[in-house]
Amino acid sequence: MTDRSKLRDTSGGAKAPPDNAILDYDEYGAIPSRRMEITISLVALALSILAIVLSRSIDLRMGGGGIDAKWWPTVLASGAAVLSGFMLISALALPLADREDLEGAQKDGWGRMFIALALSALYVFAWWRFGYIVPTLVYLVALLFTFGVRSWLALILYPVLTTAFIYGLFHFLLRVPL
Repeated sequence: MTDRSKLRDTSGGAKAPPDNAILDYDEYGAIPSRRMEITISLVALALSILAIVLSRSIDLRMGGGGIDAKWWPTVLASGAAVLSGFMLISALALPLADREDLEGAQKDGWGRMFIALALSALYVFAWWRFGYIVPTLVYLVALLFTFGVRSWLALILYPVLTTAFIYGLFHFLLRVPL
């Protein structure tokens, strides 16, 4: 990987490799960005708070109190809010983290992210409309395919085992209907 300390300044203020260096543009890691870290922290905090509000509004079919259907989502959302708060504090107060070991954003990565978000929104709608099992199987296959899994064994085995495990955990062990 190219050592960023050996880059020279150009007349436009951008960093460039020395004139005698052979440059492989794939070598560059992600550039540190305080604005990006703050934005991600704020979005995570806002989503966590929304999850807390939504988890507290879950209708209980039986009497509440103690550990009920609201408890675990509220605990998870509260934990996410605390961690998001720590992320925000570190983004504001600590020096920027070195991100050379991470790849910079690529056009196909953004595309996969938006496809995954669209699939997730469709999955939530399909789960509400058609139940848990079939939408979960289709969602996992589509998500795996989107992120590059092409093995038929993986495209069949992973969604079936994951769906069965989650269904068994909630339906039989925790007695929570999906």
